[in-house]
Amino acid sequence: MMLQTNPRILVVDDYPALVTITRHKLLKQGYEVLTAQNGQDAWDIIQNDFPDLVISDVEMPVIDGYELCSKIKNDTVFRKIPVILVTSRIDTESLMKGIEAGADNYITKPYDDDTLFSKVHELLNNPVAVSDVKDTVKVTIEGNDYDIKADYSHLVNLLVSTYKNTLAQNAQLEKMQHGLNSTNQELELTKKEHEALLQNIFPKRIADSLLAYGTVAPERYEDATFMFTDFDNFSKVVPDIDPEKLIENLSFYFDKFDFFVEQHGLIKIKTIGDSYMTAGGIPDRNYSHAIDTCLVALKIRSFIGNLKEALPANTPYFPIRIGINTGESIVGVIGKRRFAYDVWGSAVNLASRMEQNADTNTINISHSTYERVKDFFICEPRGEIEAKNIGKVPMYFLERIRPEFAEDEEGIMPNRMFIRDYNFLIKSQ
Repeated sequence: MMLQTNPRILVVDDYPALVTITRHKLLKQGYEVLTAQNGQDAWDIIQNDFPDLVISDVEMPVIDGYELCSKIKNDTVFRKIPVILVTSRIDTESLMKGIEAGADNYITKPYDDDTLFSKVHELLNNPVAVSDVKDTVKVTIEGNDYDIKADYSHLVNLLVSTYKNTLAQNAQLEKMQHGLNSTNQELELTKKEHEALLQNIFPKRIADSLLAYGTVAPERYEDATFMFTDFDNFSKVVPDIDPEKLIENLSFYFDKFDFFVEQHGLIKIKTIGDSYMTAGGIPDRNYSHAIDTCLVALKIRSFIGNLKEALPANTPYFPIRIGINTGESIVGVIGKRRFAYDVWGSAVNLASRMEQNADTNTINISHSTYERVKDFFICEPRGEIEAKNIGKVPMYFLERIRPEFAEDEEGIMPNRMFIRDYNFLIKSQ
């Protein structure tokens, strides 16, 4: 009895949205689909999973489609794998570079589903014979030289295939044009639904990568700011609150925190019980993250402080502790089915210790954060304080925006001078 498996196709492109669309189309046709975001990742997958066919974009970082195709065709183990190159360029140079690389077929963008499926079906069922010819012929076209394997049947097959592709595109052009508006509307709706769902959990760049490739490469950030908040004496109050009421109260607080975080370009990493963790400067690097985090912290403390007298009867009041630290970290996604976007490193641990050493309704910041924000905020030195498992470290209470930079008496809202110097600081980096 022979084992039957569905053909496995590797789709390679650095544009996540296109990978996602192509993947879904091929899955509906009954194929297994692997994905990669550049030629190097694709080559690693080829060596481990041996796909039956490769569909690769041409213009990609690290290793482009031409180089990937050449690596496949020059390898004695993998050279029988058919390769379809995809490009938006239809000039002679692009075509000849594909022929030179040994591509089995060519698709030019935009292409319709029938063109894609017919080429895939043709190569899987009638693969181009692999030639043992090693000699090449130098071909000069439009002033450019190309070294083409002296396998004229392969060359003719590829040229005929490209010609047929052009004819098919012309024939389908009017049909595609009629359906383009409705298709774009459907894709836009689907895209927005996916983005809205995933971006509630992950930053956009991370969500796009997860949707297309199912993974995100870990990144090292030399400079980011982390903030932890924790409700004081929360564990003592919890036993006296109904579970439903507890969730309702936490949502009330955290929804407001989310608003401040989004307002200042930070991201929420996670909540653990009554602890709330944010980060600035990831995944999109910037130089303002320490200042942005301090502004958020001041708004959270002000919100909590003003809430005590305004809460309805029988609604518990949760005073807060806030800790902030700036430093390097590793950022990545863990999990295969239930993804978690998280950060690791000594800077994250110290931010947690800052929160643990804060007093009720205070903001405790590290020396590294203080050095980044001292020109904008008033900070009270606390001296060196013992931090669990770290030792003695200098700490500061973040009090308020400096009066000359504050729009309000409380020192929560920046004025025009603050914004001017803030923008100058960003532009100067």
